[in-house]
Amino acid sequence: MPISVLLVDDNTLFREGVAEILQRDGRFDVIGQASRGDEAVAAAANLQPDLILIDWQIPGMTGIQAIRQIRTRDKKVPIGVLTMFETQDHVREALAAGANGYVAKDATPADLCEAAAALAGGTKDLVAALEPDASSAESAAASSVLAVLSPRELEVLRALTSDAGNDAIAHRLGISGRTLRNHIRSTYRKLGIYDRAQAVIVAVREGLVEVTPRRPS
Repeated sequence: MPISVLLVDDNTLFREGVAEILQRDGRFDVIGQASRGDEAVAAAANLQPDLILIDWQIPGMTGIQAIRQIRTRDKKVPIGVLTMFETQDHVREALAAGANGYVAKDATPADLCEAAAALAGGTKDLVAALEPDASSAESAAASSVLAVLSPRELEVLRALTSDAGNDAIAHRLGISGRTLRNHIRSTYRKLGIYDRAQAVIVAVREGLVEVTPRRPS
């Protein structure tokens, strides 16, 4: 039986990208998505997923507040906080609220899936994040991920994070649809990815696209 997942994040592109990665992994079934804290609480009660992955800062209430409310009804469901924040204070606050673990949004797709599987399997206090004291060599390697791309391929990668279709992207960049497809194939090959969902994850992780958490309304 696949691990049923409720995914909560107010950034639609990022949320759907993560959902696609989890689905393609084969171990997961994303049975619900929510963009607000109140929706997350209701979905958790109605869907009873095997795992909840929830963003730190979402409209309606914060992810931490939503976790506390979910915990009043369900003490057992594994909950992972999915966020861009990486400080020890954030980690401690998430775990104190009832989260089982913490998964940074800059984790690789493979690490994300492994962390999600570990959480669903009962691992507690799991922290899957980049180490703040990583060596300069490791930091340089991370920052050079996009160095393999040409300026045009960087433009294409950034454009793929929008809601626009390929025809609209080609028109915006002033190139033909065939040329765009060639750039996309080349970009995917160089980055070792295979679809638009992973392109969004890479763009967010490498800072090409800013994902700014909204203040709760």
